[in-house]
Amino acid sequence: MNLKEIAALAGVSPAAISRYFNGGSLSAEKQERIRKVIEETNYNPNRLARDLRKGHVSQVGVIVPKIHSISVGEVLSGINEVLSREHYLTLLGCTDESDEREEEYLSRMEAYQLAGLIIMATSVTPEKEKRYREMNVPVVITGQYYPSIDCIFHDDYHAMAVLTERMIQAGRKRFAYIGVSEKDPAVGLNRRLGVFDTLKRYDIPSENIPVRRAEFSVESGYQCMKNILEDYQPDGVLCATATIAHGAMLALKEAGIPVPEQASIAGIGNDEANRISSPALTTVRLYQSECGREAARQLLRRIGEKSDDRLPSIHTMLGYTFVEGNSI
Repeated sequence: MNLKEIAALAGVSPAAISRYFNGGSLSAEKQERIRKVIEETNYNPNRLARDLRKGHVSQVGVIVPKIHSISVGEVLSGINEVLSREHYLTLLGCTDESDEREEEYLSRMEAYQLAGLIIMATSVTPEKEKRYREMNVPVVITGQYYPSIDCIFHDDYHAMAVLTERMIQAGRKRFAYIGVSEKDPAVGLNRRLGVFDTLKRYDIPSENIPVRRAEFSVESGYQCMKNILEDYQPDGVLCATATIAHGAMLALKEAGIPVPEQASIAGIGNDEANRISSPALTTVRLYQSECGREAARQLLRRIGEKSDDRLPSIHTMLGYTFVEGNSI
């Protein structure tokens, strides 16, 4: 079947059929006639040809730094929930935290005439901001703040400050901090500042507090904690992520330091491991799925805009929820 044949069966013009498929203005009576014919004939329009007439295909590129991550999976789930409802397919690219691979994905996805891009960013640089701004498709960033790009991010600073304050209120005085590379401003820099600014606010000296930088893994948290324990025994350990905290907790137990009797530990991220760890980790839950949903909604708004109607960039910071465990 083609458009002319469908139009003849429905008793409408081919232009009316085109308006039906593209969301144009059409009376309810004509819409119903067309719908019935499509249903009876199992007509399936050529989506690719229709997309190309619009100037882009109904696909959105999503670029992530890694796949084996609970938070990445949650963000992807939120993105897919919104995009699939609007009949967009998702084209996934994983950079393995390589800037060269990210650039390759950006170039190829731009050439494929995708409708837009969602990028889970792990760094913020002027060069990247310029590159994203000059893309010929809409771009939305998740996880980091970019001044001139639409972005959805978390209140990492105050999320870590809450955990630090809770530990101070529990009477802890000898702190250690296990963070990540500060090339990642959100998880690396903002979370560390949340800890040390809070200690300063409570007049707790921080000059000699041991700080280690871990990878995003249990093993790395374990090794960093073992290294700290070689010449220092903290009674309060704050970690950038819950995954790192689980590794650090294991090292404390192996050293014969019971949690929370002799040392408290906490980190950001409410994953499944928190429920089965002993003791249950005290943490902060970030809204990763909602981050993905809001990124997809914002991208769809941008896709629907005309180029001369573009609004200034929109920045959305999501909140958090404190989750009381038994590790403080």
